[in-house]
Amino acid sequence: MRRLDESFRQVRRQVNAEWNTYNVHGLGMTHGRMLTILAESGPQKASALAEQLLITSGGVTGIADRLIELGYIRRTRGEQDRRVVMLGITDEGMKNVALIETVRTKIMFKLFDGMSIEEMAGGLALFERMNRNMESADEADG
Repeated sequence: MRRLDESFRQVRRQVNAEWNTYNVHGLGMTHGRMLTILAESGPQKASALAEQLLITSGGVTGIADRLIELGYIRRTRGEQDRRVVMLGITDEGMKNVALIETVRTKIMFKLFDGMSIEEMAGGLALFERMNRNMESADEADG
């Protein structure tokens, strides 16, 4: 198990390093994922983004602040309920989504180079099983 853990960590480090070679503004993969979600799904509440990104609402706020500073997203108040704050992508943010998807695709092709469909399906099954294991452990703890 220790070797699996180390191998998993090494792959994560390499994926992060690859992402950072294309990264212009010091944005992490979660920044890119937030922009992609907003581009695909439209304006969202921070709580909805937190759920999709698997981070806390506070984490969403920090990521959103950086993206707002760069002009990639904006905060707006809800039309029916002014207390509701929505996050939406700007035109400038949309320009970056294509780049993010290109980088993500390059990383995936590099990561899975030489693997058969069967090997990738086996990897997918393994990660899905690990997710189920973690979710059931969380439910048992909670």
